[in-house]
Amino acid sequence: MQERLQKILSRVGVASRRAAERAILEGRVQVNGKLVTEMGSKADLQTDDIRFDGKRLRPPASPAYFLLYKPKGVVSTRHDPEGRMTVMDLVPRTAGLFPVGRLDLTTEGLILLTNDGAFAERVAHPRYEVPRVYHAKVRGVPDERTLQRIRGGVRVEGEQLAADRVRVIERDKHAWLEVVLHEGKQHGVKRLLEAVGHPVSKLKRVAIGTLTTRGLKPGAFRALTPQEVRRLASGRARP
Repeated sequence: MQERLQKILSRVGVASRRAAERAILEGRVQVNGKLVTEMGSKADLQTDDIRFDGKRLRPPASPAYFLLYKPKGVVSTRHDPEGRMTVMDLVPRTAGLFPVGRLDLTTEGLILLTNDGAFAERVAHPRYEVPRVYHAKVRGVPDERTLQRIRGGVRVEGEQLAADRVRVIERDKHAWLEVVLHEGKQHGVKRLLEAVGHPVSKLKRVAIGTLTTRGLKPGAFRALTPQEVRRLASGRARP
């Protein structure tokens, strides 16, 4: 069955839909020996020779969906040129598996891994509004006016950063905040909280939609249930 090339690249897990579109425009995709750079081009993964960066694409293996509690110090990529441990070292070897989004090196918490590109797109793209919940230990204790600034949005280096919800969950000399957002931007939580005068010393992602850390310790993983996969893929992932 013929499908749009960007959908095929997403489905086999080599790139998100948007990244696949860029790759096509950049001339990184060939079909039956011919370079394809036009958006909307179609092919059949079963019968056509489709190559991405010179490597032939194969139909994906049985879909796999893992929820991992990433420890600090582990890299959220398939490979690391510096030879550090990656999230791929903590889950079973599975054809086409890749992490959905990233957590930076010093952040711990939940990350999804799958070989289903369409599922990854549904979870990662902001328009589907899958909430991510973080617990952040910050310097000092923000007052209500500062919490309102976090919710309303702060411009940082030309980029608008905001939380869907934020609240203080523990306070002493310093505070733990619960921060909820649905759009993943690089170091977004840390940059936002630093911009309002409360830099982060510890950060954990404790939930993705209805998935939580319950039963998982750093370095542990579990497979998603079929119901959890359907819930995330259908957009009914809000807690």
